[in-house]
Amino acid sequence: MTEEHEPASPTRDPFANAALLNARSLRGLAHPLRMRLYQRIQQGPATGKTIAGELGISSASASYHLRQLETYGFIEEDPDLGTSRERWWRAVHEGFRLPEHLDTEAPELTTALRHALAARWSARLATAVDLWSARPEGWREAQFMADRTIDLTLEQMERFRAEVVELLDRYHHEGGGEGRTVNIQFAAFPGPDNASDPRGPSAPKKTP
Repeated sequence: MTEEHEPASPTRDPFANAALLNARSLRGLAHPLRMRLYQRIQQGPATGKTIAGELGISSASASYHLRQLETYGFIEEDPDLGTSRERWWRAVHEGFRLPEHLDTEAPELTTALRHALAARWSARLATAVDLWSARPEGWREAQFMADRTIDLTLEQMERFRAEVVELLDRYHHEGGGEGRTVNIQFAAFPGPDNASDPRGPSAPKKTP
């Protein structure tokens, strides 16, 4: 859930400067448009007018949501770029962490935040699909989309998650800013049939 601004060193934690959300700050991001503004500011400083033009929204709407992001501590004015007539905004942190305990303490807000993220990821994937066939040779073949449904126990699911995170961290450290920026989207979750199965997710299945 974080985006980098500078090359990563081999020992740098990609989430070292991420904001740690709590029940209050969670409200600042649990909005689809606000998430779009926040992710745009993560890419670099900008004015409300610039962002409004890029996202196709009104300047008033951009200003309101930028002030909300400021109120909750996600962005701040950039004194090196701002003037008396124009406010420039920059990100305070590099992305954010969502503690799992908030799923119990504020489930409505964590659900809203994940919906905002899913909408953004869906838009990015749709853009990638539009450009898929036009990518340069090599990059066109290297990109991929995949979907897999497999049966896992809880222990296997936890191990799978840890291995994926380790893999992402390793490639993050190896990147060094020499290649192209690559968007990686990943999600893993139990199917709804497991929740309604009284035998539990790891119970043996009946064969026809």
